[in-house]
Amino acid sequence: MSPIFEKIYRFLKSENNFLITSHINADGDAFASVLAIAYLLERWQKTYQIIIQDTKVDEKYSFMWGVKRIQAYHPEMNAKFQAAIVLDVPSRKRIGEPAKFLPDRSKCIKIDHHPVEEDFSEISLVDEQASSTSQLVYEVINSVNEPLDPELANLIFTGIMYDTGRFSFSNTRKRDFEIAAELLEHQVKPSFISNQLFFNNSFDSMKILGYALEHMKSYLDGKLAIINLPYEVMQKNNHAEIEELANYSVAIKNVEVGLFVREVQPNYFKVSFRSKGRVNVNTIAKAFDGGGHLHAAGARFAGKFDDLQKKLIAEVKKYL
Repeated sequence: MSPIFEKIYRFLKSENNFLITSHINADGDAFASVLAIAYLLERWQKTYQIIIQDTKVDEKYSFMWGVKRIQAYHPEMNAKFQAAIVLDVPSRKRIGEPAKFLPDRSKCIKIDHHPVEEDFSEISLVDEQASSTSQLVYEVINSVNEPLDPELANLIFTGIMYDTGRFSFSNTRKRDFEIAAELLEHQVKPSFISNQLFFNNSFDSMKILGYALEHMKSYLDGKLAIINLPYEVMQKNNHAEIEELANYSVAIKNVEVGLFVREVQPNYFKVSFRSKGRVNVNTIAKAFDGGGHLHAAGARFAGKFDDLQKKLIAEVKKYL
């Protein structure tokens, strides 16, 4: 057994009253890894709370075990925890307000596959080569011979499938297929999970996808594509259903970098960065106080769209 896996296992088995949390705007891998850890704690009859910044868990994740156990942070919360497990997040600031509930670093575990931004835990399992945090949770479970069952297998498969884009992104490794093959022995249904995650959108969201593609623009000799959704359009849709537009932004011949910009509040924008591989968009996102991975990252911006667009184009140009 790897020493770090053994440390995590001993910590989880010896402590109690856990906070489990992940990053702001939690996605499929974040939810899956959080719920997989919660499933283990439930099996071991440990007490825990799952608290994340998001005010709502999207309906497409409703098929996952334990999803109703996830609590959205609110200012009236006054919780104290003996220990904490932080998943799929590289720094405290990306946890958001729930970070205030973290106990001393000696009582914190971090499991993540993003580049390290902050050391806030005594025990840290970080592997940038891993496809997903769910894969790392599987490795811990596998190393200590903790048995799998259909619920746990479905959670891990969901996280890996989500962060590899149905096993199609460049972060997909041989190990992901090996794990997937084992999970299939535990009643995992890939077609069902894929349909829930990627093909279960509302009619209105698909219309907005058409609007977004029609209004997409090209810059820097066709090497940069930007999809922008203004606030009046964003008001009409379920935000989680259009996240796939970030991948459409880079799905064009000769495009090196794709940006999906959406105005989630007046003059407040979320930006998703995508790269075909040559450009490290994590570095670009950091210029906007964001971050992520080599090929996928995110950031936020307060101000006017024209100012944001000029800054984005100028920053991307440095790396082309």
